[in-house]
Amino acid sequence: MKQMNIEAMRDTYVAFGSFDGVHQGHLALLKALSKKGKKDQKTTVVVSCYFPSDMEEGVLTTEEEKEYFIENIGIDCFISCNMEEEGLFRETFLTEVILGKLGAKAIMTAEHMNGLEELKRVAEPYGCEVCTIEPALYKGEIISSSLVRKKFMECKFEEVTQMCGHTYIMIGEIVHGKALGRTVGMPTANLGVEDNKLKPPNGVYATRSRVEGECYQGLTNIGTRPSVDDLPIVTIETFLLDFSRDIYGRKLILEVHLFIRGVQKFDNLEQVQKQVQEDLTQVKDYLNSLS
Repeated sequence: MKQMNIEAMRDTYVAFGSFDGVHQGHLALLKALSKKGKKDQKTTVVVSCYFPSDMEEGVLTTEEEKEYFIENIGIDCFISCNMEEEGLFRETFLTEVILGKLGAKAIMTAEHMNGLEELKRVAEPYGCEVCTIEPALYKGEIISSSLVRKKFMECKFEEVTQMCGHTYIMIGEIVHGKALGRTVGMPTANLGVEDNKLKPPNGVYATRSRVEGECYQGLTNIGTRPSVDDLPIVTIETFLLDFSRDIYGRKLILEVHLFIRGVQKFDNLEQVQKQVQEDLTQVKDYLNSLS
């Protein structure tokens, strides 16, 4: 799969939308698109549409993370489209971009999509087929980005994983922190993520980190550090188990598996160390159970 800008193409099969969270419904849609494209020997294109002004509350999945999840499905091209920068409205987006520049001959969408009849009406004169799939369900409810976000804010990450078919991830670069974790014998990797990335509620989490092709269990603290410096700065700090390499500046993929506890203030570093050891036992037990 290649990421590209919008350019002239012909006879493509396309899916478009926000794909925030890249949940089971999105994955089913994209797999159906890939299957149809391979069957008919057509180029498949996924267009991720986003509005920067709607991102103040943060996104579940950045454009880089969407591409990460989509790249193994068999899609040929991935396009990130800033709808505000392009100055596009819905119908002009359909006619100028999807049906015009991309030359779509099939559009894959969900049968419960808002505006489905309008989409069919606009596509018909272009000889473009609109194909639909049934929605993905979780406990009898249609899986949507808003439902995933609700469970996310409730720290129900096991349910988030079930609805998405993958863990919640944060992709970023390891940046220099204040190295205060070393004072308690726990050097941590400080993850820098995009400004619009939605961070899990402040707390301690069981995580897995993928860096340089390897996977490591970890204990991640998200939020301020009231027992260390009490600065009003939210950080994402991970203590990687059985890891000692220098990875500053490297890319890391952090998988958030389980909420352990909220952020607490301790009287001294000895209490911090004691609690961390208890947290690590819970982290290891949980992550080992997944294996």
